Amino acid sequence: MKRCRAAFAIAALLAPVAHANDALEAKVRAYVPVVSLAKVCDIRINDATLDDHRAMHEAVKSDANANKLAYRLHYETQTAYIKARDGGQRATFCKDFIAANSQHAKARFTAVVEDHMGDVSTSVQRAIAHNVCGAPPVKLSKADWKPYALIKKMLQIEQKLAKEKAETNGWNVTEETTAVTEQFCAAVKTR
Repeated sequence: MKRCRAAFAIAALLAPVAHANDALEAKVRAYVPVVSLAKVCDIRINDATLDDHRAMHEAVKSDANANKLAYRLHYETQTAYIKARDGGQRATFCKDFIAANSQHAKARFTAVVEDHMGDVSTSVQRAIAHNVCGAPPVKLSKADWKPYALIKKMLQIEQKLAKEKAETNGWNVTEETTAVTEQFCAAVKTR
């Protein structure tokens, strides 16, 4: 009988710890893959996720199981990326990954476009949407031509960078530049 009570007492003490480990495990599963692919998939991680990741990283240091899980998830994520990249599916893999983790991150260029689009008039946004993404035409005022030209130039620079990066790394150039245009249009349509 005393052993039974002791087991219940220990279980009661461990219950909050088990939930804390469950919460830590959930954070590890959510944040490690996103941070693991941030550089290779050109992801901009939102501030809340970065803050949570830093806290999770500190907590993982003192939890051997969570540390092993974090290492395994990082390894699996990188392996999946490499397999996709070597199979010529890098852009598709990253696009799908970003879509699945949109609450934590966006494609860097999408985030940049959204920032810039907030600073220009609606007519500039519509003109960009027309000329790049196939939306209905719109007329621009004289004052709108300069911001329009700057945003268009930004897209051209990103496409050039994507082309150079693809050529350097042996990726599909058309797929990479198309991905930039798709990110751009997705950001424009959310405005």
